[in-house]
Amino acid sequence: MPVVPNPGARWRVCVVLACLAASSGSAATPTGARFHRPPPPGNEYAAWTLRSLALMNAYDLGDVSPFHPDAEWTREYLADPSSIYSDLHPRLFSGNRAESADATAFPESKRTARAIAWDLGLDKALPGYQTLPDYPGPTPGNLTLAVAANLDKTGVAPIYYEKAYALGGNDLFTLNAEFAVALQTLHEWVEATPWADRDAFGVDEDALRRVMSARSLDEVSDHDLVYLADILRAELSARSTGDAAAGARRALPAPLRIARVAAAYRASNAGYDACHSDGSRKEAAGSLPEDLGRPICFSDATDRAVYRWYRAMRRHQLAQPPEAFHGDFGQVARLIDHFADVRPAWAGAYTEEALDWSNHAEVVEAQLALDSPVPRDADTGFYRLVERTNLLICRTTTR
Repeated sequence: MPVVPNPGARWRVCVVLACLAASSGSAATPTGARFHRPPPPGNEYAAWTLRSLALMNAYDLGDVSPFHPDAEWTREYLADPSSIYSDLHPRLFSGNRAESADATAFPESKRTARAIAWDLGLDKALPGYQTLPDYPGPTPGNLTLAVAANLDKTGVAPIYYEKAYALGGNDLFTLNAEFAVALQTLHEWVEATPWADRDAFGVDEDALRRVMSARSLDEVSDHDLVYLADILRAELSARSTGDAAAGARRALPAPLRIARVAAAYRASNAGYDACHSDGSRKEAAGSLPEDLGRPICFSDATDRAVYRWYRAMRRHQLAQPPEAFHGDFGQVARLIDHFADVRPAWAGAYTEEALDWSNHAEVVEAQLALDSPVPRDADTGFYRLVERTNLLICRTTTR
């Protein structure tokens, strides 16, 4: 089992959470909420969560105010919560009042509000909307805009995106996406960890070299696949918000990152025709992510909608019988053996469907509270957040 590097206190998150769980596209002005830059790095959501935790009433155990159910966040921050293609609400671009120390409503600062919308997966990857008009810049290799817009938002370098696909093939591209994010994460660990500290932190640069030099999955050892799967498990277990990604942009949370890479793979497949050349959706694009027979336009859909699609596609691909795969099933089986059961520590004993709620406020806020310096008098409030998460997942996975 590899040692997880220290940034973000991932050791503590993985261990403690495991215990708790067991218990159209034209550019416009910002006032139109259609064209905007992404929020810069910063821990606004974590800070809001900590402040709200301190304001909880320790004597009313049935109340989790000032925390809001996930549905209230989406109603507050999306112009049309019923649509997977909804823009952010115009209110996120108007006003910029300072946060008051005793605020119990939604964040008042537009920077904080937009950062939380990003972290909850309510933003898009639409060129001309997501950031500057030339986003995502020159497309690497032969990637079309529909592919590059999704990949660029993940921060996964094309070299890792392409290598995971070359080794894994097209039969299980949802697992390839997890493979690619694990490779990119290992690259980031190598870059962030001084050479002298890499052994102590379990950062194996040689594993990255070995995988990148492999010409087929046969040449990748089980040891290296286990190592990469453990890296991904650690990333999913530690909910960080506001980290800096490539180009000093705000990083996407790991579950959404994987989903966007999977969307890039799907958008690169022959016959995908759900988006216009500028990345906006066509009228024929799907409106229900779980309807795999009618593809959605990934670049114009919210990150959360893309995640719903990824979860449905992952289940579909893993349910296929061996004879349905076009490639060497022995190699497909190796990917399944090492990545199919990768889950965050907080999922604990819950069913696999618990991961459908990875980006909902109830789950995110419990993780953020755990990974923050919680004062002694806020302990009761923290455990009520954990209970709130457990109730959400239990009610929806035992239906």
